[in-house]
Amino acid sequence: MNRSHNYSVQPKQYLGKIESFLNGLLDEVSVIEALCEENTLIDVRTAQEYEKGSIPDAFNYPLFDNLERAEIGVIYRKIGKNAAVVKGLEFFEPRIQQFLSSLTDLKSKRLVVFCARGGMRSASVVRLLQYQGFQAAQLQGGYKSYRSYVLRQLRKPVPPLIVLHGRTGVGKTLLLKKLPDHLDLEEFAGHRSSLFGAINKMPQTQKNFEALLAKKILELPNTRPVFIEGESRKVGKVFIPQSLAEAMKYGTLVLLQASFDTRIRRIVEEYKICDEQTFLQTDSILQSMQKVLGKKKAEQLRQWLRKGEFENIVHVLLEEYYDPRYQHAMRMNEYALKLSAEDLNSAAEKLVRFRNGIVSCRDNILQTAQNNKLN
Repeated sequence: MNRSHNYSVQPKQYLGKIESFLNGLLDEVSVIEALCEENTLIDVRTAQEYEKGSIPDAFNYPLFDNLERAEIGVIYRKIGKNAAVVKGLEFFEPRIQQFLSSLTDLKSKRLVVFCARGGMRSASVVRLLQYQGFQAAQLQGGYKSYRSYVLRQLRKPVPPLIVLHGRTGVGKTLLLKKLPDHLDLEEFAGHRSSLFGAINKMPQTQKNFEALLAKKILELPNTRPVFIEGESRKVGKVFIPQSLAEAMKYGTLVLLQASFDTRIRRIVEEYKICDEQTFLQTDSILQSMQKVLGKKKAEQLRQWLRKGEFENIVHVLLEEYYDPRYQHAMRMNEYALKLSAEDLNSAAEKLVRFRNGIVSCRDNILQTAQNNKLN
C-alpha cells in the first residue's frame, strides 16, 4: 500500500495538549530492575524491530507499523520534533481503544515498557497506561540499553565447562537435556548446527541468540562446571561470543560414542520429514551437495527421499560426508573421558558423577592451599 507523504504538518492546534500530557515525572527502571521476574515486558517498537532483536519473554505491542515509523522519522528530520509528535498522534489516536483493550489481561501486572532508546514511543505509552490505571514504568535507555547490558555480560568470564563431543547422531543434544546446569547453544540459535539444522526449527537472529544466552548464563552456578555441546564458532547463522568460544576450547573434553545403527536411528527420529515444506527443504539441500558427493550420488539420495528411505540417506551422509569431516576437525582433541551414549540415562548419571569428582578434586586442592598458607 502506498502511503501519501504530507509533511506540512501544523502542530499548533494539538501542541499544548500534547506537551501537558508528555511532560512531567515518569516512572523509570534500570535494565536490572526490568528483568525481575514479577515484571511483564512490553516492546512498543515495530514488528520488524522486534523480530530483529528484543528482550526474552517480552510481548510486542507496536505503537506504529514500519511505514508509519519511517514517515514520522522523515517529518522529525525535515520539520522538527513537534510536527513528528503530532503525526504520531494522528496515526495512533484512532486505535487507542484497541491498543488498551489488547492489554486488558495485563492490568494486574507490573508493566515495563520500552522502545528503541527510551524515547517518545515508550514514554507516551507509559503515561497513557498510568492514566488508565495500569502499573507501568519505562525502561531507561530502551532496547539499546538492554543490548549494551547483554554485550557486557557476554564479555565476562563464563563458568568452567565440560564440553561434550562426538560424531553426528551420537546423541549430544539429547544427553545435554538430561543434565543439570547446561547451555544448549542449538536451542538458543534455533538451529542444529548442520546442513539440515534449520529443518523444523525457527532460527534466531544474532541479537536474540545472544539475549537468550546471556539470560541462561546468569541463571547458572559459577561454582560448578557447566555442561555444553562442542560447537564450531558458528551455529547456523549466529556466532558464539569470543569469551564462550575460548572457554569451550580450554574446557574439559568428553567424547561420546554410539554405534552406527544407533546414530542413524537418532538422526531419523530427530529430523522428521513430515510435510511438503520439510521435504522441499531437504531435497534442496541434497541437490546442493552435488559438489561434494557428485551428481550421481546426490541424485540417488534424492530418489531415496522421494521413496521415504531415510535410513539409506543418513547412512551415506554419515559415511561419506559427516564422519570424515568430524574426524579431521577433532583429530587434535585430548579427552578427559570417553563414554558410551547408547543408554542416555546411564551416560547422564556417569557425567554427573564425573563432574562431582572434578568439583571434589578442586575443593581438595583449594583446601590444601589454604592450609599451607595458614601454616
